[in-house]
Amino acid sequence: MNLKKLNYIITIAELQSFSKAASKLYISQPSLSQIVLNLENDLGIQIFNRTTTPISLTYAGEKYIQTAKEIIRLSNNLQKEFSDISNMKKGKITIGITPLRGAFILPLILPNFMKKYPGIEIKIIEGDKNLESYLVEGKVDLVFTSLPTTDKRITQELLYKERIMLACKKGYLDESYFLDDNSDIIDINKLNDINLILTKKGHRIRNFMDSMFDSHEFNPKILLETDNTSTAFRLATSGLGACFVSDMVINTTKAIEKYDLFNIEDSNSKWSVAILYLTNSYLNNCERYLIDLSKNIFNNIKL
Repeated sequence: MNLKKLNYIITIAELQSFSKAASKLYISQPSLSQIVLNLENDLGIQIFNRTTTPISLTYAGEKYIQTAKEIIRLSNNLQKEFSDISNMKKGKITIGITPLRGAFILPLILPNFMKKYPGIEIKIIEGDKNLESYLVEGKVDLVFTSLPTTDKRITQELLYKERIMLACKKGYLDESYFLDDNSDIIDINKLNDINLILTKKGHRIRNFMDSMFDSHEFNPKILLETDNTSTAFRLATSGLGACFVSDMVINTTKAIEKYDLFNIEDSNSKWSVAILYLTNSYLNNCERYLIDLSKNIFNNIKL
């Protein structure tokens, strides 16, 4: 099968539109429609149901897309093997990462990586909730993210463990909020009158905190919700309330005012940050080097 034509069909299926696909692929819509029609005639099946709005895949079309993606994955693996054979003089690694984690991690690893592999192009795709789906769909090669991941198609290698702490403007909380037996650890159940600034549901740190709240049967008093943990941190350090932050946020975000950081009652439940890749994918030499380099660097950093 022609890989270009496979990509055409996959793009139409993803966008559910011939016109949008034609625009993205830089081809005229009539030409794209004719390519699909010729392919359907050759195969003796109909790939797209053109009577629905938007267009949809037929049953045969779903099977075709599934096979097309597998062919492209195998082709990509073969190209990576060829890259190894040619000593990695040229190539590309696409990294999926959240913007904030990228600001923390990438400056620590990419200079060393590019020094060893100057001919390898690094492409960064920033996202949050969709990173693992990007990996499964072949849009990225590696993902840097916090765990957990439950997809059995994905392999994870631990990068480091990250603390989750409570942050607020200096003096916002007094010792009455501490555990009785330890003056530097916050008792979650004593925060019922404190305005909390949390990330919105669905974010990993919010999932982490909701699980902790549930275990304590604690109902938080939520002042604000945001999509960005840096925003939550800056709002908290301005004096509006308190927020839960990771080491990453503390290392990448400037506070508004002087602030206090407290360990929380379940502070031993650190979350893990890992590098993810598809279990059945081929890791070439430079991808393997990037993973090992990252692990070595963070093994020597005290967070």
